This record gives sequence, structure tokens and C-alpha cells, in this order.
Amino acid sequence: MLFACCSHPCFFTGRTSRLMGRMSRILLDTPNTLPGIPRSVLSVPMENKYKCQQCLQVLRKPVQAQCGHRFCVHCFKQLTSSGPKPCEACRQEEIFEEPVSILNSNEAFPDNAAGREIASLPAKCLNQGCPWTGSVKEYESQHEGRCEFEQIQCEACKVWVLRTEKCRHDDRECEARTLNCKYCKVTFNFKEIKAHDEICQKFPLQCKDCGKKKIPREKFSDHTKNCNKSKSACPFSGVGCKSVTENGKLGDHEHSSTIEHLRLLLSMVMSLVHARADTVSTGEWQEDSGLGLYRAPEEAVVSSTGASASLQSVTLDKKVTALENIVCVLNREVERSSVTMEAFTHQHRLDQEKIENLSNKVRQLERTVNMRDLQLSETDQLLRELQFCTYDGVFVWKITDFARRRQDAVAGRTPAMFSPAFYSSKYGYKMCLRLYLNGDGTGRGTHLSLFFVVMRGRFDALLKWPFSQKVTLMLLDQNNREHIIDAFRPDVTSTSFQRPISEMNIASGCPLFCPLAKLAGKSQYLRDDTIFIKAIVDLTGL
Repeated sequence: MLFACCSHPCFFTGRTSRLMGRMSRILLDTPNTLPGIPRSVLSVPMENKYKCQQCLQVLRKPVQAQCGHRFCVHCFKQLTSSGPKPCEACRQEEIFEEPVSILNSNEAFPDNAAGREIASLPAKCLNQGCPWTGSVKEYESQHEGRCEFEQIQCEACKVWVLRTEKCRHDDRECEARTLNCKYCKVTFNFKEIKAHDEICQKFPLQCKDCGKKKIPREKFSDHTKNCNKSKSACPFSGVGCKSVTENGKLGDHEHSSTIEHLRLLLSMVMSLVHARADTVSTGEWQEDSGLGLYRAPEEAVVSSTGASASLQSVTLDKKVTALENIVCVLNREVERSSVTMEAFTHQHRLDQEKIENLSNKVRQLERTVNMRDLQLSETDQLLRELQFCTYDGVFVWKITDFARRRQDAVAGRTPAMFSPAFYSSKYGYKMCLRLYLNGDGTGRGTHLSLFFVVMRGRFDALLKWPFSQKVTLMLLDQNNREHIIDAFRPDVTSTSFQRPISEMNIASGCPLFCPLAKLAGKSQYLRDDTIFIKAIVDLTGL
């Protein structure tokens, strides 16, 4: 709950004093605050009363301690994060006096008067080349953190770049950016892209022989073996054929060179026969039952008769003729096998083309199915939003399975939950609620914490900003007797109520909304493991 009030101590009496003390503690617990505004932002010399006593910069969201010194809310939170501390400014000014000079978050309050004076001071942009000028309030709400001339550091490569060039740097220039291989989907660092391309099994290669492109590396070796344009040595190279022919013309070469291949085979067979004959010593000859060649026993009987030599010559001629006949038969078998192989190769090529076409169709169908799934998911989300959506600024949130959700929050699995979106009107502000079932910040473990969130809507360009409507939050008594109610009017200087630039702004609300003790036992707020939370947005002035 955020309140703007006079900072004069005379107004803090009785119940009002306690209420403002509570409000100041809530303000000091507000997350995402920044340290002081740099002095050089001011276009005029800075007066000492606008200086934070901790960071020595211009006060941002000033708070005043009970000793009278002012601090940025961020600096004051850091000073008192570990408990009360003495005021160093009081010591330097030699006015230290306990307990007044002890900094305590329970005794500090927002100095709205000083905040308004600082907000009206003239300001300029710090960044070199930026011509922007305006007030401190405009600097905080409209220019700080958005200046196109601001240098920001890349988290990955630590290089400083202009804000306007950050997206291009992340996508194209950052040396440490992470990429996904568009072929195998493996994630790797940009510096490793060349090394990855050398080993990627899905990387497309081009056949130099036939010119075919986009052949995956894992299939390239098979393509090379079957490519009609790829050149291979003749199968008869082992017997002396030196021809190197394209795979598609290998059958033609074998058919046209049959006689040459037979001569080469005959020449090799004859050389083997002569070599065998030379190694045989004169003696008794024994016929080998297998190939029809001759071998000599280890111990031969010497014989030099002319009749024996003549007999050997006639026998060798017969065996050579038999070998020639065998070669002819084998050659015919090779030709038949070659024709069959060529038919199989042609059919295999046709089958591969069919498989590739079917694979392309399957991939197209997969992409279509994925698109349909995405459209169904978006439609389902839209239907859920429309089911609970209201357009009058009043929203009732029913939360079932309270015990289980509370256990998940205590265990840290689901510390916070968001309500469905609701609207101030059909073309109005888009809003939602954020609930911590185990508390957040000062309410952790003791209270329900309930926050209000301004979301980015389709008609934000037509609405008045910052959001300034009063918001009332309620935990409904299911006996309709005593509802727990809390209300606040937005701080228009807070980024939580500016026009959203992302999906939703920072949540703002009540960390001490409802003590958890009120939900224990037979509570009138918790029935059938269900609670009801109601939000009312005041539409006055819209």
C-alpha cells in the first residue's frame, strides 16, 4: 500500500502514526529500487539538502530518518539491512545523540516534500551525444534506462555497445553467442562453428563428380560408391587392366573389353603355369585332383627319358585348354552378374529417390502438425482467458486446492501464482493479481502477500498513463460477515504503474495482506480447501 502524505512529525500521532509507520516499512520493503541519481544529471548546482548522506548522489525516493538526515530508500535499506546503525552524518556534524541518531527502518518515513522538489529540478542526459533535457521526474520515468546513446555491457563477451545496437550485437557480432546447428540442432559456441562444420554428420556436401548438392556427410560415402559419375578402377585391374571408368559406364567397359580381359587372364594363368613348371624338379609327376595342375613329391625319382618329357608337354596343353574353358564360363557368369547388378542399381536409385520424396513429405507434415499444435495451444490459452475474463474492473479469483498449493509455496516449488487477466473495460487497462501463499518479503512465512500487476494490453496506446486508479483488494469471508480489505492509490512515479514495455510490470501491493493464522483451523475465509480473492479497480475519471 502506497500513500502520499505530509512528512511533518506533528501529524504522526496515535493511530495515524502507527499507520504511517506501517506504510513507511512497506515502502522500504519495495523491491527493485535503484541508488541515487548521479549529480551530473542536474542542469543546476546540487543543493546539499538534496544529497543522500550515504551515496552522496541526488536523492532517489528520499526517506528521512528520525535524526533529520535524508537517504535514498535503496541506500537506507542497505544501511539497515542487518539491523539499526548509528548515523555517520550525525557523527561528522558532531550532533550524534542516542537514540535519535540511530538509523532504524521502523522509525524512517518517506520524505514526499523533498521528493517533489527534486522531481521538479531541471535535468539532462549523461550519455555523450544525447540531446535530451527535462525534469528529474521525466528523466526517471521516461529516459533513464532507455536512452539510445547509453553504453551497456554484453553479459556474454563483456563488450560495451550502444543500447540501440545491443540486439544486432547479440545476434550477429557477439563472439560468445550460442548457436544451434541448423542441420543437426546441436548447440555450440560461435567460435566453434568451423570446427563443428567439419564433423557435423548432417552437414550438406556436394558431389564433385555428378554435381548433386545437399548430401548429408553421413550418407556421402554411400553416394560416392553408387554415383554414376564417380570414377572407379576396372575390376580386372588386378590382372593388368589400367582403365578408370565412371560407375555408370563400368558395364559398357566390361562388355567392350571382354577379349582384352580374357587375354590378360590367359597371360596371368600361363605365367603361373610356367612359374609352377620351373619350380618342379625332374622326377615322378603326380596329378592334383582339384585344379588339374601338377606338383612334384618331395622325393622324386630322377628320370631323363625323352618319352616322359613329351608326355608332360601334351598333358600341360590339355590343362591349359581346360583352364581357358573355365575362364570363358566365368566370364559369361560375370557378364550376367553385371547386367543383374546394373538392374539392381537402377532400381535402388529409383527407390532412394522415392524414399527421399517421402521423407520430404513427412517433414512437411511434421511442420504442419507443429504449427497446428501451436495454434491449438494459443486458442486454448485464449479460451481460458475469456472464460474468467471481466471488463468492469471487478474480478473474483477462486483458488482451489489451497492446502496443496500452500505446501508447494512453502517448499519453494511454486512460491507465487498469477490470476487470469481482467480489464477495466473492453478497451481498457489489462491487469492481474499475484499471490504468495507463504508470503513475500517482510511477510514471508507469516502472511499471505497479494500484489496488483499492470499488464501490456492491446489498447494501451489509447489509455492514460501512468495508471492512477484506486485499487481495493479483498479476502472474502465466506460467511459474508467480515472481509479482509486493503486498498491503495498507485504512486504515479513508480515504474509499476507506467505503460508496460514488457508482458507485465513489476507487481505492487501488500506483502502483509493477511496473517496466515487467520486461515488455520475452521476459518471463515477457507472452506472446502478454497479461498476467494476479490479485486476492485475504481473507474472514476475513466
